[in-house]
Amino acid sequence: MGLFSVFKKSSTIYFPGCLTYFKFKDNFELYKKIFEKLGIEFRTVEKNICCGLPALEAGYENEARKLAKRNYEIFKEEQITSIIASSPCCYKMFLSDYPKILPDWNIDVKSIWKIILYKLELNPGLIRNKANESIVYNDSCYLGRYCGMYEEPRKILKLLGYELKEFFNSKEESFCCGSCGGLNRTNPEAANEIAKEKIIQARRINAKKIITSSLNDYEILKKNLPGSGIEIMDFSEVLAKALGIGVKKIVNLETLDNNQFNANSAINGVENKIKELKMEGEK
Repeated sequence: MGLFSVFKKSSTIYFPGCLTYFKFKDNFELYKKIFEKLGIEFRTVEKNICCGLPALEAGYENEARKLAKRNYEIFKEEQITSIIASSPCCYKMFLSDYPKILPDWNIDVKSIWKIILYKLELNPGLIRNKANESIVYNDSCYLGRYCGMYEEPRKILKLLGYELKEFFNSKEESFCCGSCGGLNRTNPEAANEIAKEKIIQARRINAKKIITSSLNDYEILKKNLPGSGIEIMDFSEVLAKALGIGVKKIVNLETLDNNQFNANSAINGVENKIKELKMEGEK
């Protein structure tokens, strides 16, 4: 379990990703409760640094390399031998990009979706609240197209009692919902139009609810849902509900006033860090 021993530290780290850790903190706590409920061994560390994917996708390869190197140093300092990541973009970065960036990279990157599926199949009695509704699952580009993981999230949802509908373009044929590659920052209008098209597809198949495995996807789809008659849930909420774990409603950060958390602070922090690293490299 997450706190499996007070005398021994787990060598497996749960890496939530910037958006989960800094912006959707309730979901960060929710995932930890889910892992503990399922008996998944893990621990967290206070030194949370961006995995480097935003920098890499923006063309700042040197800065991405520095972030990767620092993360690797932290993992070694903490005697980490394996990683689980609930963020599809972080999972893709660790699994596919770190081995290319870091010649000595030897951390085992575990699929949390495979682990959760295994735990539920092994002990279906953990599912306390079976669902009885039809939903459509949105394939994350990073989890699906980049990592080839399509079936595990769907199998989990079926175990939880959901009847799955499919978008006209799904799995290998799925198109982006607008959250990937920094598009929502470089061209927000295009990103929102793509998200709206995804929602239109959901309406065409008479889906009343969309389930996402990525909080990046959740955020942009949620923003474009008003008036569609469609609900959206993140995978952490779905799992927590099925396992009987209390769920706090995800805050709509667009409605917060200026005295509360700035919705873009996490992303701005990452971008500022990239600039700092770039300036250091130019000295």
